[in-house]
Amino acid sequence: MPTHTPQRSEQLQQGLQNFALFIRRGRELNNLSQQNLHIFFQILLINIYNSQLSHMEQAKLVLKPGTFLELEKGNIAMDDKKNIPPTQKNFSKDVREKFLQATPYLNFDGEVCDATDFFRIFVGIDDIHKSYKSTGLEITDEHAHKTTEYARNIFLGYCQENMLSRPEGWETLLPELEKVMKQKKQREHFKNILSGLEEWSTPELKAYTKNGTIEVCPINKMFEKITHKQMPECRDVWTKGDKVKYSQLQAIR
Repeated sequence: MPTHTPQRSEQLQQGLQNFALFIRRGRELNNLSQQNLHIFFQILLINIYNSQLSHMEQAKLVLKPGTFLELEKGNIAMDDKKNIPPTQKNFSKDVREKFLQATPYLNFDGEVCDATDFFRIFVGIDDIHKSYKSTGLEITDEHAHKTTEYARNIFLGYCQENMLSRPEGWETLLPELEKVMKQKKQREHFKNILSGLEEWSTPELKAYTKNGTIEVCPINKMFEKITHKQMPECRDVWTKGDKVKYSQLQAIR
């Protein structure tokens, strides 16, 4: 296995370090272990192994050209949820759910990485996407509670403004929600959150927000689409969402 040797230029050295951060943070943001990725790749016959991932994350591996092609295959599989394998040995329901929710590796412009993007980052031509540089917000029980209250306030405000009962409001919201929450179990949980029967848990919110690093929330975008109002930034939702009043939201023009 080729390992790291001193690079000849500052650009190549910086590229190696950026690539290590890129691979590690992309995995961490999806709450995946190196072994999770190893099993995922092996099921799909993609030649990326946990030992390689470990060396990549430590900037100790000089990659062969074919490795960039294998990384592209794995990234495409992660992006297209139809490619996520069914539950099987060493690939539990919980692990599969992580992959269903996972965000693929993104290039500097926020597009899904292909082999060329992986290579350009590795040799220092391209910088990494800003999401891999952010440390995010440490999500706590308080943030989960504030986010829960925020979702309820928006939903109830929308129902009141449009003279809808909560069941009518839910039926109006559901077609858009199905686009951002693919699993029926998730939608039922969200329905109970809006109804006041359940709350976001801290682990759920950590997973959904990629450990407090996302800048665009699909649920917020869904709320904007049905209400035609500008929703607050993600961090504001997590930290003071319980104080957001629907009547004070600005209309989107």
